[in-house]
Amino acid sequence: MYLALFAACYFCGFNAYRDYTLLMNDDAEDLGRSSRRKKPAAATGTNAPTALVASNAPPALTNAAAATNITTTRLALNNPAAGEGGDDPVQGRSGRRVARLYVHLLGYSVGFAVAMLGLGYLVAQDFGHLLNLRLGKEVSYVSDSSARKAAYERAENAILKGQHQEAIRLLQGILKKHPEHTHSLLRIAEVYDKELQDYSNAAVHYEKLLELELPAEQWGWLAIRLSNIYSGKLNQPQAALALIRRIATDYPQTQAGGKALKRLAALATSGLDPGADE
Repeated sequence: MYLALFAACYFCGFNAYRDYTLLMNDDAEDLGRSSRRKKPAAATGTNAPTALVASNAPPALTNAAAATNITTTRLALNNPAAGEGGDDPVQGRSGRRVARLYVHLLGYSVGFAVAMLGLGYLVAQDFGHLLNLRLGKEVSYVSDSSARKAAYERAENAILKGQHQEAIRLLQGILKKHPEHTHSLLRIAEVYDKELQDYSNAAVHYEKLLELELPAEQWGWLAIRLSNIYSGKLNQPQAALALIRRIATDYPQTQAGGKALKRLAALATSGLDPGADE
């Protein structure tokens, strides 16, 4: 492949340079021809003024000069290219040749550019494979964070368009490479919870979120939301109560912890919390 591209570059480049040189030479010749045409013709023997001859010269010489002038005039009439304003057949042939050279030059230039682009692409690919072998990992021309951000934005656009399953698929693709990407996991839980009302899957993803290292306030509010799902939509009051106790025990200083403490106090007052007396 390299040999073919090198050969194409050399062939097209050489022919383009040759045609360019020929065009420059033709331009120089046309300029010289035009300057020669503008010069006045030198006086010839037949057009020169007739010298005064002696009165004894025979009249036959005058007739011979007239015959010569007549012959010259006939030749000029028969050859219009020699007169001023006539079409020069040499110039016509030169114009067609120049046009042909321009077409060839354009074609070879385009061919040279395409061959060079192909050669550059091939070199870049081979260089990437070489880095892959040397570094022992895949070399990507797009950063991993940029690709992840683009996939997340596509998922958000899909959610706005109501394409929730497509959004979940995109977010799960992010999680395959980055299992601890909090935003993708949270967005999946919210889509199942608020958009699809699939509370079982929402609870599963909220539970995965609570296993990650999150800020205390965020963790507490996610646990509050999950406890509400357990107590209401899924009818699992024991699971909800366990989460409330955990929030109140682990994060009492947060707003979510304060809300959990109030809820436990209300349950104890109503006698619905079996562990309140412990």
